Amino acid sequence: MDSFQPAVIAPQPYLPDYGPWNSLADTSVHDLLEAASLWLLERGDQIDASLGIVVSGTLAVERELSDGRRVLASLFHEGDLVDLRRTERMRQGALIALKSSEFLHLDETRVDDRAATNPELAKAFIAQLADHFARMQDHATDLASKTPLERMASVLFEFKRWPETTPAERSRDIVRIPISRIDIADYIGVKPETVSRAIRELEREKLIGIPHQDQILLADIPSMRGIANGGRPRRSNGRPNGQG
Repeated sequence: MDSFQPAVIAPQPYLPDYGPWNSLADTSVHDLLEAASLWLLERGDQIDASLGIVVSGTLAVERELSDGRRVLASLFHEGDLVDLRRTERMRQGALIALKSSEFLHLDETRVDDRAATNPELAKAFIAQLADHFARMQDHATDLASKTPLERMASVLFEFKRWPETTPAERSRDIVRIPISRIDIADYIGVKPETVSRAIRELEREKLIGIPHQDQILLADIPSMRGIANGGRPRRSNGRPNGQG
Protein backbone atom coordinates (compact mmCIF):
# COMPACT_ATOMS: atom_id res chain seq x y z
CA MET A 1 0.00 0.00 0.00
CA ASP A 2 1.47 3.33 -1.06
CA SER A 3 1.63 6.35 1.21
CA PHE A 4 -1.17 8.75 0.41
CA GLN A 5 -0.89 12.49 -0.01
CA PRO A 6 -4.01 14.02 -1.56
CA ALA A 7 -3.79 15.58 -4.99
CA VAL A 8 -6.83 17.70 -4.15
CA ILE A 9 -7.26 19.23 -0.71
CA ALA A 10 -10.62 20.59 0.44
CA PRO A 11 -10.59 24.38 -0.05
CA GLN A 12 -11.70 25.30 3.46
CA PRO A 13 -10.52 23.34 6.52
CA TYR A 14 -12.86 23.12 9.48
CA LEU A 15 -13.08 21.43 12.88
CA PRO A 16 -15.46 18.59 13.75
CA ASP A 17 -18.55 19.49 15.76
CA TYR A 18 -17.46 17.50 18.82
CA GLY A 19 -15.83 18.40 22.10
CA PRO A 20 -13.38 19.82 22.85
CA TRP A 21 -13.10 21.35 19.37
CA ASN A 22 -16.62 22.83 19.25
CA SER A 23 -16.07 24.75 22.49
CA LEU A 24 -12.80 26.43 21.57
CA ALA A 25 -12.65 30.23 21.50
CA ASP A 26 -12.44 31.86 18.09
CA THR A 27 -8.77 32.70 18.61
CA SER A 28 -7.96 29.03 19.31
CA VAL A 29 -9.92 27.89 16.25
CA HIS A 30 -8.01 30.40 14.14
CA ASP A 31 -4.67 29.24 15.58
CA LEU A 32 -5.49 25.61 14.79
CA LEU A 33 -6.95 26.03 11.30
CA GLU A 34 -4.13 28.34 10.26
CA ALA A 35 -1.80 25.35 10.60
CA ALA A 36 -4.17 22.85 8.97
CA SER A 37 -5.26 21.39 5.63
CA LEU A 38 -8.26 19.11 5.09
CA TRP A 39 -7.50 15.82 3.33
CA LEU A 40 -10.24 13.78 1.64
CA LEU A 41 -9.66 10.03 1.98
CA GLU A 42 -11.12 6.78 0.69
CA ARG A 43 -10.98 3.31 2.24
CA GLY A 44 -7.48 1.89 2.11
CA ASP A 45 -5.66 5.20 1.73
CA GLN A 46 -2.45 5.19 3.76
CA ILE A 47 -1.83 8.60 5.30
CA ASP A 48 1.67 10.00 5.40
CA ALA A 49 1.09 12.15 8.49
CA SER A 50 1.59 11.86 12.24
CA LEU A 51 -0.65 14.64 13.55
CA GLY A 52 -4.22 15.61 12.78
CA ILE A 53 -7.90 15.42 13.70
CA VAL A 54 -10.51 13.06 12.28
CA VAL A 55 -13.30 15.30 10.99
CA SER A 56 -15.40 12.45 9.61
CA GLY A 57 -15.07 8.72 9.04
CA THR A 58 -12.73 6.25 10.75
CA LEU A 59 -8.95 5.87 10.73
CA ALA A 60 -6.79 3.10 12.17
CA VAL A 61 -3.20 2.18 12.86
CA GLU A 62 -2.58 -0.93 10.76
CA ARG A 63 0.24 -3.36 11.42
CA GLU A 64 1.30 -6.51 9.61
CA LEU A 65 2.71 -9.34 11.72
CA SER A 66 5.67 -11.41 10.53
CA ASP A 67 3.33 -14.20 9.40
CA GLY A 68 1.29 -11.80 7.26
CA ARG A 69 -1.65 -11.32 9.61
CA ARG A 70 -3.19 -7.86 9.68
CA VAL A 71 -3.79 -6.12 13.01
CA LEU A 72 -5.65 -2.89 13.69
CA ALA A 73 -3.82 -1.66 16.77
CA SER A 74 -5.86 1.50 17.32
CA LEU A 75 -9.03 3.13 15.99
CA PHE A 76 -9.77 6.84 15.63
CA HIS A 77 -13.34 8.09 15.28
CA GLU A 78 -14.82 11.46 14.36
CA GLY A 79 -13.42 14.16 16.62
CA ASP A 80 -10.34 12.18 17.67
CA LEU A 81 -6.89 13.72 17.77
CA VAL A 82 -4.31 11.54 16.01
CA ASP A 83 -0.79 12.02 17.36
CA LEU A 84 1.67 9.31 16.35
CA ARG A 85 4.84 11.34 16.81
CA ARG A 86 5.98 9.62 19.98
CA THR A 87 6.27 6.14 18.51
CA GLU A 88 8.81 4.88 16.01
CA ARG A 89 7.14 4.53 12.60
CA MET A 90 8.38 0.94 12.20
CA ARG A 91 6.72 -0.10 15.48
CA GLN A 92 3.52 1.92 15.25
CA GLY A 93 2.41 0.74 11.79
CA ALA A 94 0.61 2.74 9.11
CA LEU A 95 -2.24 5.18 9.53
CA ILE A 96 -5.04 4.22 7.13
CA ALA A 97 -8.65 5.15 6.35
CA LEU A 98 -11.22 2.40 6.96
CA LYS A 99 -13.94 4.27 5.04
CA SER A 100 -14.47 7.58 3.26
CA SER A 101 -13.05 10.08 5.73
CA GLU A 102 -11.94 13.67 6.22
CA PHE A 103 -8.64 14.21 8.00
CA LEU A 104 -7.54 17.62 9.23
CA HIS A 105 -3.78 17.39 8.74
CA LEU A 106 -1.89 19.61 11.21
CA ASP A 107 1.53 21.07 10.63
CA GLU A 108 3.48 19.78 13.64
CA THR A 109 5.86 22.70 14.13
CA ARG A 110 3.22 25.38 13.70
CA VAL A 111 0.72 23.63 15.99
CA ASP A 112 3.34 23.09 18.69
CA ASP A 113 4.28 26.78 18.52
CA ARG A 114 0.63 27.81 18.93
CA ALA A 115 -0.06 25.34 21.74
CA ALA A 116 2.98 26.69 23.62
CA THR A 117 1.33 30.12 23.85
CA ASN A 118 -2.35 29.07 23.87
CA PRO A 119 -3.31 27.24 27.11
CA GLU A 120 -6.81 26.40 25.82
CA LEU A 121 -5.38 24.65 22.78
CA ALA A 122 -2.81 22.78 24.87
CA LYS A 123 -5.56 21.64 27.28
CA ALA A 124 -7.69 20.34 24.40
CA PHE A 125 -4.75 18.28 23.08
CA ILE A 126 -3.98 16.83 26.52
CA ALA A 127 -7.63 15.89 27.10
CA GLN A 128 -7.81 14.12 23.74
CA LEU A 129 -4.59 12.20 24.31
CA ALA A 130 -5.72 11.13 27.79
CA ASP A 131 -9.06 9.90 26.44
CA HIS A 132 -7.41 7.87 23.70
CA PHE A 133 -4.87 6.41 26.13
CA ALA A 134 -7.72 5.22 28.37
CA ARG A 135 -9.42 3.54 25.39
CA MET A 136 -6.16 1.83 24.46
CA GLN A 137 -5.79 0.50 28.01
CA ASP A 138 -9.31 -0.94 27.91
CA HIS A 139 -8.63 -2.50 24.52
CA ALA A 140 -5.37 -4.06 25.73
CA THR A 141 -7.29 -5.66 28.61
CA ASP A 142 -9.84 -7.05 26.15
CA LEU A 143 -7.14 -8.64 23.98
CA ALA A 144 -5.17 -10.05 26.90
CA SER A 145 -7.93 -11.40 29.11
CA LYS A 146 -11.22 -11.96 27.28
CA THR A 147 -12.71 -14.67 25.11
CA PRO A 148 -13.83 -13.83 21.54
CA LEU A 149 -17.48 -13.54 22.61
CA GLU A 150 -16.52 -11.22 25.48
CA ARG A 151 -14.41 -9.10 23.12
CA MET A 152 -17.34 -8.82 20.71
CA ALA A 153 -19.67 -7.67 23.48
CA SER A 154 -17.06 -5.20 24.72
CA VAL A 155 -16.48 -3.63 21.30
CA LEU A 156 -20.24 -3.09 20.89
CA PHE A 157 -20.24 -0.96 24.04
CA GLU A 158 -17.18 0.88 22.71
CA PHE A 159 -19.02 1.65 19.46
CA LYS A 160 -22.08 2.74 21.43
CA ARG A 161 -20.01 5.65 22.77
CA TRP A 162 -18.78 6.67 19.32
CA PRO A 163 -20.23 9.79 17.65
CA GLU A 164 -21.63 7.70 14.75
CA THR A 165 -24.28 6.38 17.17
CA THR A 166 -26.72 9.29 17.48
CA PRO A 167 -28.25 10.31 20.84
CA ALA A 168 -31.63 9.02 19.62
CA GLU A 169 -30.13 5.62 18.77
CA ARG A 170 -28.21 5.55 22.05
CA SER A 171 -31.40 6.19 24.03
CA ARG A 172 -32.94 3.13 22.37
CA ASP A 173 -29.80 1.03 23.01
CA ILE A 174 -28.98 0.87 19.30
CA VAL A 175 -25.32 0.74 18.28
CA ARG A 176 -24.25 1.93 14.84
CA ILE A 177 -21.42 -0.25 13.54
CA PRO A 178 -18.84 2.14 12.04
CA ILE A 179 -16.51 -0.39 10.37
CA SER A 180 -16.72 -3.69 8.49
CA ARG A 181 -16.76 -7.09 10.17
CA ILE A 182 -13.33 -7.79 8.69
CA ASP A 183 -11.99 -4.65 10.36
CA ILE A 184 -13.72 -5.56 13.63
CA ALA A 185 -12.01 -8.96 13.49
CA ASP A 186 -8.58 -7.38 12.94
CA TYR A 187 -9.26 -4.96 15.82
CA ILE A 188 -10.32 -7.57 18.41
CA GLY A 189 -7.80 -10.18 17.28
CA VAL A 190 -10.02 -12.90 15.81
CA LYS A 191 -10.99 -14.22 12.38
CA PRO A 192 -13.93 -12.64 10.49
CA GLU A 193 -15.92 -15.87 10.79
CA THR A 194 -15.48 -15.67 14.57
CA VAL A 195 -17.09 -12.21 14.56
CA SER A 196 -20.04 -13.56 12.54
CA ARG A 197 -20.35 -16.57 14.85
CA ALA A 198 -20.32 -14.37 17.96
CA ILE A 199 -23.03 -12.11 16.52
CA ARG A 200 -25.18 -15.15 15.66
CA GLU A 201 -24.69 -16.54 19.17
CA LEU A 202 -25.70 -13.27 20.85
CA GLU A 203 -28.69 -12.99 18.53
CA ARG A 204 -29.72 -16.62 19.21
CA GLU A 205 -29.66 -15.88 22.94
CA LYS A 206 -31.86 -12.82 22.27
CA LEU A 207 -29.22 -10.53 23.75
CA ILE A 208 -29.02 -8.46 20.56
CA GLY A 209 -31.12 -7.73 17.50
CA ILE A 210 -30.13 -6.50 14.05
CA PRO A 211 -32.64 -3.86 12.86
CA HIS A 212 -30.37 -2.82 9.96
CA GLN A 213 -27.13 -4.05 8.43
CA ASP A 214 -25.07 -1.34 10.14
CA GLN A 215 -26.97 -1.36 13.45
CA ILE A 216 -27.18 -3.69 16.44
CA LEU A 217 -29.83 -3.43 19.15
CA LEU A 218 -28.61 -4.25 22.66
CA ALA A 219 -31.74 -6.09 23.77
CA ASP A 220 -30.47 -7.11 27.22
CA ILE A 221 -28.04 -4.51 28.55
CA PRO A 222 -27.29 -6.17 31.94
CA SER A 223 -26.48 -9.53 30.34
CA MET A 224 -24.41 -7.91 27.60
CA ARG A 225 -22.46 -5.89 30.18
CA GLY A 226 -21.83 -9.07 32.12
CA ILE A 227 -20.37 -10.75 29.04
CA ALA A 228 -18.34 -7.66 28.13
CA ASN A 229 -16.89 -7.60 31.65
CA GLY A 230 -15.69 -11.21 31.45
CA GLY A 231 -18.88 -13.14 32.20
CA ARG A 232 -18.39 -15.80 29.52
CA PRO A 233 -15.07 -17.50 30.38
CA ARG A 234 -13.73 -20.57 28.61
CA ARG A 235 -14.71 -24.00 29.80
CA SER A 236 -12.09 -26.61 30.55
CA ASN A 237 -12.31 -27.85 26.94
CA GLY A 238 -11.10 -24.42 25.79
CA ARG A 239 -14.44 -23.27 24.38
CA PRO A 240 -16.37 -20.32 25.77
CA ASN A 241 -19.33 -21.15 27.99
CA GLY A 242 -22.53 -20.88 26.01
CA GLN A 243 -20.85 -21.87 22.73
CA GLY A 244 -20.64 -25.28 21.21
